[in-house]
Amino acid sequence: MAELVTGDHLREAVEKGTFIKRGDVACAEGVKYDFRLSPHVLKAAFKRPIDATQLSASEKKELLVEPGEVVFVLTEETLDLPNDTMAQLSPKRKLAHAGILTLGGFAVDPGYRGPLLIGLFNFSSTPFPLIPGKKVIAATFYRLIGSEIPATAAPVEALAGFPDELVSVMQKYQPVAIQSVAENVRKLQGDLVALQGEVRSHLDWYNQFKAALDTNSKQISELTGDIQAEKEVRRKGEDALTKGLHEVKGSLSFLKGAAWVIGGILGTGLAVAVGVVIWLVATHH
Repeated sequence: MAELVTGDHLREAVEKGTFIKRGDVACAEGVKYDFRLSPHVLKAAFKRPIDATQLSASEKKELLVEPGEVVFVLTEETLDLPNDTMAQLSPKRKLAHAGILTLGGFAVDPGYRGPLLIGLFNFSSTPFPLIPGKKVIAATFYRLIGSEIPATAAPVEALAGFPDELVSVMQKYQPVAIQSVAENVRKLQGDLVALQGEVRSHLDWYNQFKAALDTNSKQISELTGDIQAEKEVRRKGEDALTKGLHEVKGSLSFLKGAAWVIGGILGTGLAVAVGVVIWLVATHH
C-alpha cells in the first residue's frame, strides 16, 4: 500500500530539492504542500504566454481572471518525481470561496518533471487578480511500495512551458462574461413573458372567433329553420289557393250556365211580350 509522505520527509524534499524544486518550506503543511503561482500566465487578452515581471504597470492591471474567463498558469515550483512517487492534487478552498474553479488533471504520474499547469475559471461576478507567489493548489505525495512500483517507467512528457496546442486555442478564445450571460438570460425571460402574452392574446382572439362562429352557426341554423317553415307554409298556402281556384272555376262555370238559361228564358219572355203588344194594337184598330 502506498505510503503518504508527510511532516519532516515532506519538508526535507523541499529543503534538499529532491522531488520538489524551487519550493518554500513554509508551504509544507503537515501532509500537503501548497504550490504557488508563477509569473508565467496564458491569458486570451495577451494572445501569447507572458511573464508578469516583464509587463508595464498598465498591463499588470489586466492580469486578472475576468468573470466567465479561463486563464492558464504555471506553478513557481517544479516536480522531479522518481518512479516510486506520485502526487495527488486538490483545489485550494480559499480559491473556491473567491469564485475560482481549478481545472486540469489531479493525478501526477511517477517520473513527471516540470511545473504544474493549472486552469483557473472565474465563476463569480468579480474579477480575480493573478498575484505571483500566491498559493494556487495543494498536493499530497505518495511513495509506492513493492509491486506498486512499475517495472519499467512509463514515458512522461516533461513540461517546460505552455503547450503549443493550448496557446493556439487561447489565441482564438473568447471569454463569456457572466454579466453578458445574465443579461441574455434576462432578455430571454423578457422575450418569454412577451411570448406568453402574445399566446394569451391569440388564445383570447381564438376564443372570441370561436364564440362568433358558434353564434353565427346558431343564427344560420335558426334562419334555415325559418326558411324551411316559411317554405312549408307557402307550400300549404299554394295548395289551398289551388283548391280555391278550382272551386271558383266551378262556380263560374255554374254561373255561366245559369246565365245562359236565364238569358234563354228572358229571350223567350221578351218575344211573347212583343207578340202580345202587337195583337193588342191590331185589335184596337
